[in-house]
Amino acid sequence: MLATILGRYTHDHADVMEQVWAFRHRQFVDRLGWEACRRGDEREIDQFDGDEAIHLPLIVGGNVVGYSRLLPTLKPHLLSDVYPHLMDGADWPRGPRVYEWTRCIAEVSGRSIAGVPISNILMTGVMEYCLVAGIGTLVVETHPKLVNLLLTTGWDVMPLAAPSMLDGSLIVPITAKPSMAGLLRHHELYGITGSVLDLERAPGNPFAAAALQRLAFAEDLHGHIEYARIAGE
Repeated sequence: MLATILGRYTHDHADVMEQVWAFRHRQFVDRLGWEACRRGDEREIDQFDGDEAIHLPLIVGGNVVGYSRLLPTLKPHLLSDVYPHLMDGADWPRGPRVYEWTRCIAEVSGRSIAGVPISNILMTGVMEYCLVAGIGTLVVETHPKLVNLLLTTGWDVMPLAAPSMLDGSLIVPITAKPSMAGLLRHHELYGITGSVLDLERAPGNPFAAAALQRLAFAEDLHGHIEYARIAGE
């Protein structure tokens, strides 16, 4: 299940977060070669892992096997403070319900949940979390080939600038918007039949103290899609 932990509550879930820091170091430093992030304690933490960060670790059998992070765009984030040149002088979306999607990765393994690869669970969980938390837009700096993946799996994608070279790789800034139709697309593609979020494990709503509410998948998802189809005719 995908846990939801707000930065201000990470101390309440120190065991999971220690796994997160170590997982990020293994994946981004050891596996992908981000040498600038290498640390002697083998914990990958940066200046954006503050009180407003949203951590979404995917936990299987008590172990973190995937992870994503969301950062509020009204606070310092990667595009604003590290990679603003990717916009070539243009502005980027900001707002209380606009978040930056960063550090998204799953371990390389044959592990699955109910027969679904963990990478597919992770991507589905991010969209589901955005819908239940009320996040309307994600800003992403990613490789163009991943843009195609987002498009084919139901995200509403808009490029913000032309692709640029960054550390030897082609990177393009985009927005990706979640939707009920997109979540249904994930379910259809990956054979997922219910929620993938662990909403009881930790607080994870950045906008209210109220608990996150599960989506009613059967009627609400299919009803929304049917209504959207009829409205578009």
